[in-house]
Amino acid sequence: MTPTEYEHHVANLLRAEGWHAQVTPPRRDFGLDIVGRRPGRRLGVQVKMYGTGRPVNAQMVMQLYGAAKYQDCSEVMLVTDGRVLDDARRVAEKLKIEIWQLPVPTSDTARPGTASHPAVDGGWTFDRIWEEHVMPLAGQVLSRPDGSANEVVAVDWSGLTRRSSKGKVGVIDIEIFRWAIERLLNGEVVLRSEIDDEYPKRASSGIVLVLGSLPMFGTGRLGSKMGLRLGAGQ
Repeated sequence: MTPTEYEHHVANLLRAEGWHAQVTPPRRDFGLDIVGRRPGRRLGVQVKMYGTGRPVNAQMVMQLYGAAKYQDCSEVMLVTDGRVLDDARRVAEKLKIEIWQLPVPTSDTARPGTASHPAVDGGWTFDRIWEEHVMPLAGQVLSRPDGSANEVVAVDWSGLTRRSSKGKVGVIDIEIFRWAIERLLNGEVVLRSEIDDEYPKRASSGIVLVLGSLPMFGTGRLGSKMGLRLGAGQ
C-alpha cells in the first residue's frame, strides 16, 4: 500500500464514523491530507505512513496544529502506522490533538475508487515514482560530474538515507521529495535555492542528485542557478 492509498483508507474509515471526509490534492493540502466535515465541525487530519522508519516527533505535531488552525479546523487528528515519541504525545495532549495509530491493511488491494497511481502527466505520480524508481536506488552510488558521490543506503516511505561524499550518513525526509516531485510534474523548474528555502536541513545537493538520476527528470540551469526539470536535462 502506498501513502496515497493509506490516506484513502483513513478517509474511508472516517466516512464510516459519519464524517464527510475528502483527501486533499497533493499540491494544495497546506499540511493537511484529509479534511472531514460534520455540521458545525471541521476536522483536519495528517496521515504519516512511516512504518518502521522515523517516528512522529513533537515538531510534527506542532506543525500539524498550525496547519489545522490556519484552515479553521475545530478538531485535529494525526494518523500513523509507526511510532509516536513520548514528547509528541505530551504536545498532542496539551493541544487536544487526537493521535490514531492505525496499521496498514495486510492486503495491498486499493479500495474501489482509490487507484494506486492516479494519472498525472501521462501516468507519473509521486507514489509511482517513489515506489518504482527511488526505492530501487537503495544500495547504489550516484555520482556527479565533478566526481563526488552519494551512496543511497536505504529508502522507505519515511525518506531516503544517504552517505555523503564526506562519509556522513543522514536522512532526507520524504516530504521534501514529495514537494519537489509534485512541482516538477506540474511543469515547474525546481531550483536548489528553493529546496534550501523549503527544507531546513539543507539537503538540496542530495535531492537534486537523486531526482536528476531518474529517467523522467533532468538537471538544468535557469540563468546562473542549477535546478531540476521534467524531461531530459540541458
